Amino acid sequence: MGALNGLFGYAFLVPLLMVASFAIVGLAGGRLKRLEWGGWVAVAFSGAAMVVGVLISVGEMLSPSSYTNVQYTWLHLPPAPGTFPNGFELVVGTLVDPISALLLLVVTVVGFLVMLYSIGYMHHDRGLPRYYAELSLFLAAMTGLVLANNLLEFFVFWELVGVCSYFLIGFYYEKPSAASAAKEAFLVTRVGDVMFLLGIFLYFSTYAQAGPAGGWAANGFVFVHGAQPFVPVGTGNGTTLTIAGILILGGAAGKSAQFPLHVWLPDAMEGPTTVSALIHAATMVAAGVYLLAVTSLFLGFTATDSLVIVAIGGFTAFFAATMAVVHPDIKRVIAYSTISQLGYMVLAIGAGFAMVGLYHLFTHAFFKALLFLAAGSVIHAVGTQNLFQMGGLKKRMRLTAAAFAIGGLALAGIPPFAGFWSKDDILAAVFSQLGSHPAYWPFFLLAFAGVFLTAYYIFRAWFLAFSGPTTRDPTLPEAHEGPWVMQVPLVVLSGFAVVAGLFVFLPGFPGLLLNGAGVAGIPPHYGTTELLLSGASVGLAAAGIGLAWFLWGNGRVFVLPESSPAQPVCRLLLARYHFKEAYDWVGLRAVYTVARAADFVDQYVIDGTVHGFERAFAAISDRLRRIQSGIVSDYAAYVVAGLLLVFVLLLLVAPWIVARLGGS
Repeated sequence: MGALNGLFGYAFLVPLLMVASFAIVGLAGGRLKRLEWGGWVAVAFSGAAMVVGVLISVGEMLSPSSYTNVQYTWLHLPPAPGTFPNGFELVVGTLVDPISALLLLVVTVVGFLVMLYSIGYMHHDRGLPRYYAELSLFLAAMTGLVLANNLLEFFVFWELVGVCSYFLIGFYYEKPSAASAAKEAFLVTRVGDVMFLLGIFLYFSTYAQAGPAGGWAANGFVFVHGAQPFVPVGTGNGTTLTIAGILILGGAAGKSAQFPLHVWLPDAMEGPTTVSALIHAATMVAAGVYLLAVTSLFLGFTATDSLVIVAIGGFTAFFAATMAVVHPDIKRVIAYSTISQLGYMVLAIGAGFAMVGLYHLFTHAFFKALLFLAAGSVIHAVGTQNLFQMGGLKKRMRLTAAAFAIGGLALAGIPPFAGFWSKDDILAAVFSQLGSHPAYWPFFLLAFAGVFLTAYYIFRAWFLAFSGPTTRDPTLPEAHEGPWVMQVPLVVLSGFAVVAGLFVFLPGFPGLLLNGAGVAGIPPHYGTTELLLSGASVGLAAAGIGLAWFLWGNGRVFVLPESSPAQPVCRLLLARYHFKEAYDWVGLRAVYTVARAADFVDQYVIDGTVHGFERAFAAISDRLRRIQSGIVSDYAAYVVAGLLLVFVLLLLVAPWIVARLGGS
């Protein structure tokens, strides 16, 4: 254990290894492409990063009370009376604590498996050196974010994650839809990023005066004070902290695609399926939930903030699930599932159970990566994402069918699969708060109803893709399993989807959760009520699977009659509640109008004024230039004219001045 603890100080090696992979593959891309080594170089470096990450996580599990903060001073300002009486240091460093160790395990393991899977899935694509370089930088950014020991460093890696997602979502940039999806993701998340940055400064302005020496005032935005978490909860102005918390929520909602900033994530499916797996399971969307958890544990939210977070999480969990029940695209069904499951995590954090939310993030990463990679195997085999063109694939793709089913059971919350343990923990945790916070009731009920929808839509997808006699579209290629580099990650992730929830029974893992939680994350007592709640949740999930089998099982395809009163609802869900159209309308009407007005002011007021002065001075200088003729007689005439002008002025003005002086 001592050897593992000694490794905590070298946590920076994890992002550094991925930066090295980015540099080597990116700079030597052409040669590596010809030798087909680029992908294997990235796999080797991500494998090394995974080994270090797993060792650090195991070491933290064996000693869950430890906090290893390694930092260096980047900028030092001397004490300034009235502002920073203790001075100010801008630091960079790595922090290994229970929550960073948990996320490091997720990011490195899933990242390695996705990188290995890419060797087979992306084999025929062009631009592979660019792909592996960008994927390596993506993992470097996410591991750097997880290990950051202060909010400013966190924000730098946060932005790098966003930039990498822009590149990877738009990997097929020749396709207009992919380029548009990349821009949409970048712009929507920028809205949240601006809110996040404002929230950082509001928190800092509040705690800079209140914090003790060595806290936020002296060490600029750090997460720890000494060897333990720095938790200055309850100081400062309540209104200011509420606004700061809402701004932090805005940043998290942008990255984690929570309502109303959810629109970009389904369109991000234009990128390679491997990118979708990484974004949805272990990197970009996980960053938003991680930000909320870090803020909750190290700073705290006000009661108003908590209610808003619960509302956003509970509503999003149900809202996104409704769109997944009708969509024909297998990847977009899983994408809506991600938005919904992230809503459950946000719900738990808002209710005061940050580590329960992170526990679901931990289990979700494995079964969501499994679902995406299984979907990728299907797309790789048949060349379509349309569920209604598939069917009967389990006969030729038994491993993929089993992997998708395992991921679906985990997502639906069927015991003993991973999602059951963490999802039921969230429901029980929020339920325990309903007595003291009755305003949570509507959002708890929405999340509870989402359990039924989750089981229904994921098994609707399974039955459409894998059950039935044969593929419905005879023009598609004959289905087949992918190469071993695609099958191994499916097998490993299937194992995690089965047992990851059982990690809570391992020695040290509960301590990893609880010691990272502080007073804000102590789980509720589980008694008869909680067991009944769990039974009801599993019953709802079983009912959802049963309905999916009744409508779509054994090759059946349910067709909603045009005369059905549910048809308008179906069209509304397929149109995604018209949110994209609404945002486009706002962009064209409001933003474009403001932009045109600003352009008018810029061109005709600001530039017009500047150009007016320019033309005036040009005209004056042109006139003065003509005086310089080079003829001596002209200059003599100017001198005589000037003297005459002075004489006339003296003759006319002098008596008036004398009269005025005499009169006074």
